[in-house]
Amino acid sequence: MTKPARTAAWIVVGAASILMLGAVNATAGDYPDRPIRLLVPGVAGGGMDVVARLVANTISQSLKQPVVVENKPGAAGNIAVNQLAKSPPDGYTIVLGQTSQLAINPSLYRNLPYDPIKDFVPVVLLADAPNVIVVTAKSSYQSLADVVAAAKKSPDGMDYATPGIGTVSHLTAELFALSAGIKLRHIPSRGAQSALLDVASGRIPLMLSSIPTALGLIQSGELRAIGVTAPERSPVLPNIPTVAEQGYPGFNAGTWYGLLVPAGTPANIVARLNEAGNAALKSPAIVERLQAEGGVVLGGSSAAFTDILKADNGKWSKVVKEAGLSQE
Repeated sequence: MTKPARTAAWIVVGAASILMLGAVNATAGDYPDRPIRLLVPGVAGGGMDVVARLVANTISQSLKQPVVVENKPGAAGNIAVNQLAKSPPDGYTIVLGQTSQLAINPSLYRNLPYDPIKDFVPVVLLADAPNVIVVTAKSSYQSLADVVAAAKKSPDGMDYATPGIGTVSHLTAELFALSAGIKLRHIPSRGAQSALLDVASGRIPLMLSSIPTALGLIQSGELRAIGVTAPERSPVLPNIPTVAEQGYPGFNAGTWYGLLVPAGTPANIVARLNEAGNAALKSPAIVERLQAEGGVVLGGSSAAFTDILKADNGKWSKVVKEAGLSQE
């Protein structure tokens, strides 16, 4: 090929590259131009589903495209999160992930098919729901000191209920046991409501539950709340001291909820979703619903969510290892 011919060829290639780049940018700039799927690792009507549908409705108004909620329960939430990891990184599939799937399961499950740090881009944190330590209203335990004293007197430790192995409830109890230097014996149940009823009836003496899940039984007088796992008292349980207030400084554990997209999603699309997510958190209906159930509205940048995801992976990995927990 002669020099003029080679030059002409490079001009053609360069022009084609510029046109292709322009097409990509135009496509990203038009985002979104079709419906978005929001995967929810829980059943329809559950706590995550309710939050997801409120957020989806508000985000769809911001983006001027439908946000369609798809419930993908099963495998401790891993099914929905793994589906996101295998989805195209185009901003049209997002997930409402939480602490369990993204900060606990990676250490708990030996063969998890996704990596929480490498496979996703955190978009925005939506809310945090701290745990509350509950006993039956008939219990003699009035404080954490009573629980710790009773556990130390029992050779086998004190039984505690959870919705299942590897849940935030389970790991928070293990974290408290390590912090207090006591032994607790895990009694997994077939879900949060079943576990709470076991405690309310007195069959199992103790549970660490998310506030939204336990609030009804606390308000009805069937359960007694004796501690909250957040840094500050809950607005819906203002008379219940935190774990930190009761002798365990810095204790903080709960469930956060946030939106994530697959790794490789263009930065401008992540920014657009972050903007829409933060706008949704200003909706009075969403704020009222989250706060009424004991949740704390968060929001913020993608980078801030990324930092929390990394920190919590380290935190819960240590708890899983020290407690000797493992799942196939």
